[in-house]
Amino acid sequence: MPAKPDRDTPGIILAAVFIMLAAVFLYDSRNLVDPDSYVFPAAICTVMIVLSICFIVWNVIRPQPDPEAAPTPGSTPRRVGLVLVMLASAFVMPYAGFLLAGLGVFAALMMLAMFEPWNPKRGAIYAIVGVAIVTGFYVLFAKVFLVPLPETPFL
Repeated sequence: MPAKPDRDTPGIILAAVFIMLAAVFLYDSRNLVDPDSYVFPAAICTVMIVLSICFIVWNVIRPQPDPEAAPTPGSTPRRVGLVLVMLASAFVMPYAGFLLAGLGVFAALMMLAMFEPWNPKRGAIYAIVGVAIVTGFYVLFAKVFLVPLPETPFL
């Protein structure tokens, strides 16, 4: 009889490390000169702590995976493609702006991540969702958090 699989112990340890790092950064951000300067780091640190706690709790209470089920192997070309797309977006963003580079990287990542065959309905839904997500992040960071983002030169 095969042994019962363990929980995601490395993931739990990493989540605990993230909690500790976020707590240190959260404490340290309070020492910034301008009180407005620590709002964004404090928000990110708080979200990181909450999500790490959620991961640990979910990992402890979730049902154990079937030990007989074989894990699906990963795809090395997709992993390499992910890194290349992210690097390309970092190099293109200063010239194309956040919105165009974000839309391009979203489309490229969807192409890499899609296992099911594409059809017109799925393509339209993904395009609408991609525009909404990228635009939402742009508005959140540029207009709400007032983070200076690369602007699209011709828009």
